[in-house]
Amino acid sequence: MSAMRRVDMQLLTVVLLLSAIGALAIYSCMRNAGDATSRLTMQLAYIIVGLAIMTGIMALDTGKIRGLTWPIYIIVLVLLAIALMMGSVRETHRWIPIGPVNIQPAELAKIAVIIMLGAVVSKLEHEEHDFIFLIKTLFYVGAPALLILLQPDLGTPIVLFFIWLVMMYALGANSVHLGAFVLAGLLLFAGAWGFGLVRPHQKARLTAFMHPDDTSQAASYHLRQSLIAVGSGHLWGQGLFHGVQSQADFIPDQETDFIFTVIAEELGFVGAASIIVLYALMLYRGLCISASAPTVFDRVVAAGIVGMLLIEVYVNIGMTIGLAPVKGMALPFLSYGGSNLLAHMMAVGILQSIYMRRDQIVF
Repeated sequence: MSAMRRVDMQLLTVVLLLSAIGALAIYSCMRNAGDATSRLTMQLAYIIVGLAIMTGIMALDTGKIRGLTWPIYIIVLVLLAIALMMGSVRETHRWIPIGPVNIQPAELAKIAVIIMLGAVVSKLEHEEHDFIFLIKTLFYVGAPALLILLQPDLGTPIVLFFIWLVMMYALGANSVHLGAFVLAGLLLFAGAWGFGLVRPHQKARLTAFMHPDDTSQAASYHLRQSLIAVGSGHLWGQGLFHGVQSQADFIPDQETDFIFTVIAEELGFVGAASIIVLYALMLYRGLCISASAPTVFDRVVAAGIVGMLLIEVYVNIGMTIGLAPVKGMALPFLSYGGSNLLAHMMAVGILQSIYMRRDQIVF
């Protein structure tokens, strides 16, 4: 049987369902904005290109992917540096304009870091996984994280750090050592807050999360409107294309960061719960692929992808219902945008490549 016929159909089905639901939700919330058709067309184009890229990666043996680690890592670092030299959008330097589309290198950095860490730990797998070993691996996270912090973007470096934690845990690192790094990270953040290195809008979002009922804070507007939309969905929702909050454009960035509120309002608790079940199935399949992976590289890379998906899903859905601070983070496969969607299609392509070669003999 050809390797290409040994696809994880459950994982592929979840990806297709989420992508289709996302495209429908984007069209719904943009109908009254005047560019619903163009947004839908672009999203469908992103999905088609993403599926093509995913299929191409599935055809690659993970050994070949590992061989491309350094070129991918360096290219992403260069793109991150170029983004800093581009004109600002919303007072940030996160995008590189190429014709009608904008590339967000930070999304690609997640995949580059996962592959790089996988290559590094597999090369050093016979070393003791002590504190020094963890510091060595953390350097590969630090370079892209620093460039992303300069954009400024605080959330993505946190995602990269979480990915590192999950991958090191999957490798078998000491939990006490990992806990020490978490504590050090919290202390660094507290110091950055105290010395004014955290931007005012970032402080406002965290303060609004701690005090959501303080209507004097402009930063809590997103959360209030989101909670209204989610709550008004009730059990079955107000009906597709009939959400009051989403159709009246009360929620900022609802086609990107707050796409979950559109689904919750128009499809209700049943629709929102179905989305969470689909994500749970995706994470479960990722864990199964990691557990059955034939090499150290495959195991930790699959775990890193699961960690990336887990924190993104939690933060995005959590911020819509008050369980996480508001953060400009897309919901995988649902939110509008090319960079995020293509990066996650790449991630699923890697998972599928690992799954299809899970029974290979490794010497």
